[in-house]
Amino acid sequence: MTLHPTSPRRLVVVAAVLLALMSGPVGAQTKEQKEQKEQAEAAIAYERGLVFFQQGAYKEAEQAFRQAEKKDEKNLEYQLVTADTYIRLHKPDDAMKRFARIYKQDPTHLRAMAGVAAAYEEMQNYREATRMWMRYLKMNLSPAQRAEGDRALRTNQALFAERYEIAENPAGGAANAATAQQERQWGLEFSRQLAASGIPPIPDPWIAWYVQSLCDRLVPVAKGFPPQFQLSVLDSPTVNAQTTPGFIFVYRGLLDTVSSEAELIGVLAHEMGHTIAHHSGKAVTKATQNQQSLARLQASNSGFSKFLAALTAIGNPLGELSFSREQEAQADRLGIHIAYDAGYDPRALASLFQKFEAMAPSSRKSWDLMTRTHPFSLDRLNAVNDYVPLLPDRPLRTSSPDFDRLKAQLRVLPPSPEPVPVATPPAPPWRGETAVMPYTLDNAPFAGEIPATWTARKTQSGTIIFEGQKGTDAYQATVELEVAPQATVPGFALEDVAQLVAKGLAAKTYARVEAPDVRTNGQQRAVAIRATYSVQADRGMVAVRHMSVVLGYPQYFIILSYFAPEGLFDTYLPVFQQIGDTFRYTGR
Repeated sequence: MTLHPTSPRRLVVVAAVLLALMSGPVGAQTKEQKEQKEQAEAAIAYERGLVFFQQGAYKEAEQAFRQAEKKDEKNLEYQLVTADTYIRLHKPDDAMKRFARIYKQDPTHLRAMAGVAAAYEEMQNYREATRMWMRYLKMNLSPAQRAEGDRALRTNQALFAERYEIAENPAGGAANAATAQQERQWGLEFSRQLAASGIPPIPDPWIAWYVQSLCDRLVPVAKGFPPQFQLSVLDSPTVNAQTTPGFIFVYRGLLDTVSSEAELIGVLAHEMGHTIAHHSGKAVTKATQNQQSLARLQASNSGFSKFLAALTAIGNPLGELSFSREQEAQADRLGIHIAYDAGYDPRALASLFQKFEAMAPSSRKSWDLMTRTHPFSLDRLNAVNDYVPLLPDRPLRTSSPDFDRLKAQLRVLPPSPEPVPVATPPAPPWRGETAVMPYTLDNAPFAGEIPATWTARKTQSGTIIFEGQKGTDAYQATVELEVAPQATVPGFALEDVAQLVAKGLAAKTYARVEAPDVRTNGQQRAVAIRATYSVQADRGMVAVRHMSVVLGYPQYFIILSYFAPEGLFDTYLPVFQQIGDTFRYTGR
């Protein structure tokens, strides 16, 4: 709000009133006269503050307005101008106290409503600023007020869409003592356990490619989400999706349930939200802290401490599980922004929650409220419908021809098989834990080692193939070593060779090739290329994961590649690392 200082004539009048009140014996002044004197002094301070405000001297204006407040505490105008001044001084908390108090007493007070919105904006809480401007615009406004409110609403909506993570604070909140490497390792362990459960990947590689392509659209707009992750589409009727750091798992039952591409996008974006907010690391940190608290409580002789220890041991519903519901709600909000920024209608998530609600109607029984780990679908539906209108209105996608093809191909697939649990694959051999076999190259100055149980053979093109024993899973894991003399590719740099490798991978069936990743270790530079594609096998098309590492040596480029079926890739990745670690240049 713009403040206008009054004329010098009004100041003279106020001063005259004040002098009149001060005349006469002090003891003869009535209570009413004292109040009038205080009000007159407040008015003079107020007028002085207006002049300072108009001059941009906000510190001096604050002092004058605060003096007016003290002299006349019931005058709302003094509280309002002081709050306005605090906004200019970038003290939104002080401003909010005054604006919010007036708004609470009178929810129709337009200036207080606008002030609360301005304080939220100064706090960079654009979500609540947007909410308040929406309320403001529902009031009976003059054309000028409505125009001002419309401009403020559009501004805050745009800021909310652009900077939502400021208020959401994904990295903040609960403590997270885990490193990125630890989080990734937990994700890898969960992936192995899921593989041991016997749930197979979906047999249609195009379906897996399509879901992966949707994730690829989300990654560039998912702030804080690591681009290196693995997606698995599992052939199970379970209506679910799960995430652990570095991994997203989508079940066929969810694909059967969604009725639009935007609904599926909403689920994928929600799962990314869990990773962005480090929910796994925070959960493990909280569990560790609880175990430490449990040990202290159990050691206590206090009966109450032992009661608390029992609650902690079984999982206190009022502590642990309410936090889990909070995580799910935050992942919903982050997912809404990711879907919106990717150009999809986030309201589709509400329609999906409507389906979930029909499958399992919400209950308000007290124990159900205490023990649920997820918010009720109905609550999530309402939360989405309340949240999405805060975003700027723009055209958004809901579905596509590819989604129609997905539903058609799902209909002709055979029913999902029953899971066949398997023993957890043994840990692959690490260097130093098993016998190794050295090798040298006939036509180049290089040597290395492979596991003693593996064999090496040379192809007609000169590539060396390393593979495990026939009849074992290791036989499906293949390492290739290709030596390319630089004379055969004159003028090529390391990155040029990597681009050739990436181009060859991109030509494979249903290929998805990640951008080359350049790394430097001391004097050694390397470029890694990761890809997934499908190959024809005895049991049909099989999804394959692939990694190539391009290295530069005097007069040579080296290409080390590793590829295996998706379910075995992580199991034998350490063998590939072992082979790469032992590879060395023997020339002078």
